[in-house]
Amino acid sequence: MAPWLPLAMAGRAAQAAGAAGLIAAAMSLAGSVRRMGVIAAGFGALGAVGPLLGSVLADAASWRLSLAVGAVALLALPAVLRGADLSAPPNSTSFDGRGAALLVLTVTALVLVPRYPLPAVAASLATAALLALHIRSHPTGFVPLALLRTRAFVLSAVLACTLATSYFALLFTVPQLLRDRTDWSAATIGTGQLVALLAGSALSMALAAASARMNRPRVLTILLAVGALAPLTAVLTPWAPLLLLVATLALLATSTGQATLSVYATTAAPAAQRSTAIGLFNLCYQLGGAFGPAIAAAIALGG
Repeated sequence: MAPWLPLAMAGRAAQAAGAAGLIAAAMSLAGSVRRMGVIAAGFGALGAVGPLLGSVLADAASWRLSLAVGAVALLALPAVLRGADLSAPPNSTSFDGRGAALLVLTVTALVLVPRYPLPAVAASLATAALLALHIRSHPTGFVPLALLRTRAFVLSAVLACTLATSYFALLFTVPQLLRDRTDWSAATIGTGQLVALLAGSALSMALAAASARMNRPRVLTILLAVGALAPLTAVLTPWAPLLLLVATLALLATSTGQATLSVYATTAAPAAQRSTAIGLFNLCYQLGGAFGPAIAAAIALGG
């Protein structure tokens, strides 16, 4: 409905915040690695279909309609409200607005690093220092100090961010590489990547379910191996169609990682802070969604 682009962008930011909230709610309600695998695979599958659907809607009707597709999620809210515990969490405290603002500023500066390295690094260091001082003076605030001292949470969140960054960077890089290395049409490339991503979603669902019967070192070994194999294949493969396998591997790693690592992160967190752990873990995953395209754009501009 926006009459000009700046207002549309503000609405898009609000839409992104709502989507992040729904993701956090879904992760909170999952309760098991198997269900988390279904959720993560759903993210992967719908993320693969979404750009194609948006393009079709924009061409057939309007770009406004493509941005409004997310409103379909509102249909799920009645079912969510019936299944969710709406009571206040135990030992709930007042909202730490300063801590939230400092975290948002730090994240925003970090996202801009690939595009504007020097000013963004300076800004991120300054806001991170202010955030660290705030956490020391408010250890139970928006970013709890006890959570940052939980090694399993921190390592799980960092690995999830790394896998997501690799996936989203490759998501934008693979089509460009296919255009450069083949004579495929845009429609062929889009269809091929769509099939590859849907295959990765199905495999991630199966691997997430199987991970419930594996020990943690084996799961982490698989995630690291598949996560490293995707970019290495993109760089080293001499056969262009094999790049579609890169998309499958990258999605397999990040979707399975989100499903399994989120469980590791939240179960390691203190009981009173598990809902906060889910939100912060989800933020780290979504940071990868911001870093990846920025890195891909920087590589493309550099090339």
